[in-house]
Amino acid sequence: MTTLSTATSTSSQSSTAGSSTSGSSNTTLTEQDFLQMLVAQLEDQNPLSPSSPQDLANEFAEMSTVTGINNLNTAVSEIQTSNAAAELAQAAGLVGQTVAIPGNTLTPSSAGKAEGAFSISSAASSATVSIFNSSGALVGTESLQNLSAGLNSFTWSGGTSGQSYTFSVTATGTSGTALTATTYSAAQVQSVDLSQSSPSISIGAGQPEVSLSSVAGILGG
Repeated sequence: MTTLSTATSTSSQSSTAGSSTSGSSNTTLTEQDFLQMLVAQLEDQNPLSPSSPQDLANEFAEMSTVTGINNLNTAVSEIQTSNAAAELAQAAGLVGQTVAIPGNTLTPSSAGKAEGAFSISSAASSATVSIFNSSGALVGTESLQNLSAGLNSFTWSGGTSGQSYTFSVTATGTSGTALTATTYSAAQVQSVDLSQSSPSISIGAGQPEVSLSSVAGILGG
């Protein structure tokens, strides 16, 4: 029995060495490689102490798990590629659009009009937008009614072109409780930068680029 066991070990080592040599140029273990190794193991096993059915079942389960992981990785890679293509198409379509980006500034046009936006987590019966000049003085308000959850926009017509303003929002829910509002500035997309791993948009000379993922939505302009 000792001689048979030693022969089995020697043969298995030889088979393993052969597999390592032939696969030196390819470190990926395929299903075919696994089956060849399994056949070699069965041929070289000790006839007085053969592999148990449970051991074989475990090895097949291992092969199935590796195959499943490889298939999953392939699927994830395909999804990521698809999402990246969709993101690039979305970014290109934003050029010339007015979008909501994080902030609370208002930039009036030559006609004195400025657009802003805010989001709320649930519907609001009313909201008040307070506008301040660069000195912090209140210069105007806008009253809004019956607002839906999500992104809402407003237009203020009391500004002066070339001046900078800020705003804040207080909102009241349909149950009478105060709601937290997240403010957004309106900006027109001048161009799209696709050279980085994450697309970004340019909103004008002297302004920092904004990540596409931070754009809350497209406004009416």
